[in-house]
Amino acid sequence: MTRKVVVVPPDLSLAAAWDVMRREDIRHLPVVRAGALVGMLSDRDILTVGTRNKDGHFLVPKNVVVAEAMTPVPLLTCEVSTDVRELVRSMTMQKVDAVPVVRGLHLCGLVTSTDLLLLLLKGTELQALPPLDYELVEERLQA
Repeated sequence: MTRKVVVVPPDLSLAAAWDVMRREDIRHLPVVRAGALVGMLSDRDILTVGTRNKDGHFLVPKNVVVAEAMTPVPLLTCEVSTDVRELVRSMTMQKVDAVPVVRGLHLCGLVTSTDLLLLLLKGTELQALPPLDYELVEERLQA
């Protein structure tokens, strides 16, 4: 869990939020107003309103604010005491990559899929896991 979470207000320009995400090298920004969690902004949210110019650089419209692109509450959240397996199950079922950790409406931290992968990696240092088993499935188009 990330305890020192970078947050943004809902009235911040989306371009400024994108700059924060790039500078901090993060993909999710909790959106907070007056200390309360009001939404979550992900890089995917920004990609839905941005465009690429001829040079391939990503451009974010300057006239859009975070509130217009974020996913508003209610969000999937958890508490500090939430069981990790329960959290992983919820994140997987809802296809969510970041979950705010809250106490009431107060943001305490953020759990990302990267945090969970690092936790798995720590656990594998104690015991070896079997190699991944896979099968390639060839899909053919019928003409």
